[in-house]
Amino acid sequence: MQFEEICKESYAKIYNYVLAKTGNKEAAEDITQEVFFIAYQNKDNFCKHEKPLAFLYLTAKNLTCEYFRKMKKEIPCEKIETGIKNEDVFEQICSQKEQEIDEGLYREQILSKLNKSEKMLYQKYYVDKENMSQIAGELGIKETAVRMKYVRIRKKVRKMVANLGLSDF
Repeated sequence: MQFEEICKESYAKIYNYVLAKTGNKEAAEDITQEVFFIAYQNKDNFCKHEKPLAFLYLTAKNLTCEYFRKMKKEIPCEKIETGIKNEDVFEQICSQKEQEIDEGLYREQILSKLNKSEKMLYQKYYVDKENMSQIAGELGIKETAVRMKYVRIRKKVRKMVANLGLSDF
């Protein structure tokens, strides 16, 4: 099955799942878009995955957990069920490792290595909880351009985290 076909068949399922968990249309749209963006970034492996829908649900679950952590809502991620039996041990280990890292301890260290523009974008989205369309409007650029800026920032931060020894992967 091709990537586009899988996405078309799965989009509504993933969106409805995230909407049911968050209760927020805007968050559900953002998270769903991020799920499919991650799938696109890993398109070759994703299309070969034994259960592509399970990959999408697991990604949606992890992003939903991240959403609740950002919103500082006390909802244990273990209670967010995907409805799909997950037997991918590597994914479970990655998820558990992410939950063990206290981002607050390292935020200043990471932010000190970002340039002025990146710090401002980080602050608006991750700290002030502004949505992408708000940020795009404030900056006078397209939302897709803002999303790409965040993709680059996340990539840079992941690399920094790896260099700090916070991630074993």
